[in-house]
Amino acid sequence: MYIMIVNPAAGNGKAMNLFRRIQKETLYKKENCRSFLTQEPGHAERLALQVTKIHHETLKGIIVLGGDGTLHEVVNGIRHYSDTPVCFIPAGSGNDFARGLTLKKRGLKLFRSYVRNPKKKKVLLADYILNQRQKQGRRTFINSIGFGLDGLVVDAANEQKYRSWTRKFHITKLTYPFALLRSISKVKPIHFELFLDGKQINIHQAMMVTITNHSYYGGGMKIAPKAKINSKGLSILVVKPISKKKLLAMFVSVFFGLHTRMKEVEEWRASTVQISSEQPLPFQVDGQSGSCFDCSIKKAETSTTFYSD
Repeated sequence: MYIMIVNPAAGNGKAMNLFRRIQKETLYKKENCRSFLTQEPGHAERLALQVTKIHHETLKGIIVLGGDGTLHEVVNGIRHYSDTPVCFIPAGSGNDFARGLTLKKRGLKLFRSYVRNPKKKKVLLADYILNQRQKQGRRTFINSIGFGLDGLVVDAANEQKYRSWTRKFHITKLTYPFALLRSISKVKPIHFELFLDGKQINIHQAMMVTITNHSYYGGGMKIAPKAKINSKGLSILVVKPISKKKLLAMFVSVFFGLHTRMKEVEEWRASTVQISSEQPLPFQVDGQSGSCFDCSIKKAETSTTFYSD
């Protein structure tokens, strides 16, 4: 049995249209697929936890139809059932995890591939804890977690008026670039302490600090060109204080992975990252924004099972 968790709002209705087509597939009925539609933020995580608890013994996989945010929730919902395979059918505005996982098929073809000839792929994601003094729980991210400009851009992209505008004109794929243009005028360097694998880094201010599991973010930007999703380490990218004109030019080069050649850009590899500040740090994790004073990040010790095509 497959359980399908669908975010009907993903991709400006794209996910729901695809779901209706999948329901008509003979394989959908043959494999005894059951589906659930999410109704609000956090619902996919609760659904994933509930169905895994109940059907763990007979569950062939959870098929996630939506964007990276929906997948983020499902992965966190099954974090204590890491042997439960996850099948991701991207239908959001960014779909960076599909790029990182190198999925070549899409839509119905991908659904058929998962059901007919599933290929398991073990992936080491990363865990994070925000504001450790407040004893918030450990969570997992699939793409990246970033501080500074990264957080401001995602916060702007998630504004309801802005999202309605991009949907109206059918330009949701440009959500991140447009939000970036809006945010650059406001950005200021953040001040922080940064430790990689327990060693302090002698950089205390930057425009942004981004930690990634794979190369892509922001809808196809190659933020960490050398990063591989099956790596045992994390890619850490720091953009030092820089003029706003040069910062804009840097993001143009990000689509080609050329920004790492700039002298203001530093890149490291590490298994653990600690960042802290006396002031609130704007951040984003898998497309959700917020602020925090500290964050501890660690490459996951147990792998998550995904189906690839």
